[in-house]
Amino acid sequence: MTLMQVYSAVAEEFSKNFMFPSLPVAVLYTNNSLCKMQSEMYIQQLENFTLWASEMWDATAKSSTGVLRGSHFQMGNFEQCITAEAPFLTKYCLATLTVHIPEVKKNRDLLSLYHSPDEHILDRLYPNHHISQQVRNIVHNAWCIPASCSSHDLEEFLNSYINGTYLSLTNENVTYTAKVSEMACSTKYENKALNAADISFCSVTVFLIVLVIAATSYEINEKTPENDNTKKTFLYRFFISFSARKTMSDLRKKDESNDALNTLYGIRTISIIFIIVGHRFGTSIATPFLNFDFIEKEYRAPMTFVLFREDFLVDVFFVMGGILVTYGLLSYLDKHNFNPGVIILMRYIRLTPVYAFVIFYYATIFNYSGSGPLWKLIVGQDSQDCRDNWWANLLYINNYVNADHMCIVQSWYLPCDFHYFIIATLVCLLLKKKKNIGFSVLLFLTIISITVPFVLTLVFERPALLRLYPDFLTAPKTHADFLLTYIKSHTRATPYLIGMFTGYIYHKLHETRKYMTKKRSYFVLLLSILFIIVSIAGGTVFYDPYHNYNVLESAAYAGLSRPVFAAGIVGIIYVSSYGYPCFIRDILTWPPWIPLSKLVYGAYLMHMQFQLRSAGALMSPRYFSYFDVMSYSLSDLVLSFFTALLLYLLVEAPFRRIFKEIFARKRNKIGKENEESTVVQDTPRNGTCVSKL
Repeated sequence: MTLMQVYSAVAEEFSKNFMFPSLPVAVLYTNNSLCKMQSEMYIQQLENFTLWASEMWDATAKSSTGVLRGSHFQMGNFEQCITAEAPFLTKYCLATLTVHIPEVKKNRDLLSLYHSPDEHILDRLYPNHHISQQVRNIVHNAWCIPASCSSHDLEEFLNSYINGTYLSLTNENVTYTAKVSEMACSTKYENKALNAADISFCSVTVFLIVLVIAATSYEINEKTPENDNTKKTFLYRFFISFSARKTMSDLRKKDESNDALNTLYGIRTISIIFIIVGHRFGTSIATPFLNFDFIEKEYRAPMTFVLFREDFLVDVFFVMGGILVTYGLLSYLDKHNFNPGVIILMRYIRLTPVYAFVIFYYATIFNYSGSGPLWKLIVGQDSQDCRDNWWANLLYINNYVNADHMCIVQSWYLPCDFHYFIIATLVCLLLKKKKNIGFSVLLFLTIISITVPFVLTLVFERPALLRLYPDFLTAPKTHADFLLTYIKSHTRATPYLIGMFTGYIYHKLHETRKYMTKKRSYFVLLLSILFIIVSIAGGTVFYDPYHNYNVLESAAYAGLSRPVFAAGIVGIIYVSSYGYPCFIRDILTWPPWIPLSKLVYGAYLMHMQFQLRSAGALMSPRYFSYFDVMSYSLSDLVLSFFTALLLYLLVEAPFRRIFKEIFARKRNKIGKENEESTVVQDTPRNGTCVSKL
């Protein structure tokens, strides 16, 4: 053998087992006879350079690259593996390899992102760094093998193979372990056969589409006079409720009850746009990409408070919800009485049909919308959670019951909103009947809502905020802070309650029509912006790994940051409604915001499925850049609002009109009974009013 041949052989062996061991071709030793037989056939045909065997080996990741910069997925070729025309079914798996490293030298600053080029490689691979840093002692390598080999067979053989293989770092007292999960394995026959639930969803969807087309065509071509009695029948009104022509007409209409509230159309739409972009940013960080070292630096950058604090955006919706509910209920109580139970039922009926339809989609067809190395871990698991826990969502208790397996991760907002609506209904009754008691109760609830996150953070010694680090972004449903303080109704109520105070003020101002002076308007605007900046930027310090944890400091920020932010949002809303800066009002009352704002609910429910799908279908690690994030975000926005429009046409608007008709018929029936009994009343009995909320 020549010197060059010796050098090449050593270099090849060194490169294959440099930091992590390369994967074997197949399973040679196992109690699974079929797996062993097919593995031997695979190896034999690979030695003969047979095409199908070569495709399998070509689809397997040969070595780990980019690990030192934070890339820990070596994804091979998923499609080539599962479609290789072998004489047996093939399977693609991601094998997890972990290197266990002795403690590094004591003088090493584990929080620092800087590593001297002369350092030993183990200093970089050592896992006990700050939580914001990507672990570099773990890799996930693609392995294409016969499907007859179970994950247990693979894991058992891989560990014995590693222990018997010479590795470059073995002399440094490091050890290796391997793990293979069935959730990280896929074959080409998975997600192929539809079950009864899947067929049911498709049938319901087709039925609704046919119904909308038929109702629209009928309304366009009908020649029945307006005073025809058939138009008064419930069957006719039920059918015509599905007319897309009628729905599109309603989509463009704005609420004329209070012009001061028209600014909320713009605020609602702009807020959902930022939420969708923020969620795309988070899912992008959670997916495999090549340059995680870039994100590690961004966590410590001066603009951290802008990039990693989108959790405040949901509070804008809570504030608006408090304003609209309080204003609407108090305005209705000026002229009518109502039964709070009926009002709450109507709220449930308004929210649930489209919500149930989306849950139905997640639990069925969503899982068939693609495939990829991470599909079962991301999309498959989310779909399974919906199959198991759909009932908790429909009861609006999913932020408390089985929250670690919540169906539709962003749906935690809806039970919070529904719980707050119940509270708001009762408080508004008190405000109308016994104003002082009502205000006292509302103030007491606000103080309690500020105290609860303070106490929880103090008692459990948790961080001041939910930090968007890899441990949360890759598994949000099981994260301790997500479950303890982020999604619970009792920890997120403050912005809603502050919105209720504002709604009461709007109700009173609607009667007086008082507007702010120019000087006061700009003062309130600047103060509001300052509140928002302070509340958001104040959390930047908690992203600093060198900042010493102080439980009182964290608790204080957890309790006070959201009310300060909510006060800032209220100030901007108030100024745009009753203040001088007309340019803000002009922007927020731009006519296109009106139809878009009515699609916000559907966009909120649907946008994450596009992001989860792209993450699950990812075939190889990407290079992270802000330009790419914005490009994908624009795609999310278009798809989200388009699907929201379809939901609005098929489910949301028709069912809202149907239930409105049902309650209106019941109200009219009660009215007729009252007339026959010669009882004069100014308000509908039992509060069977039509909610405009």
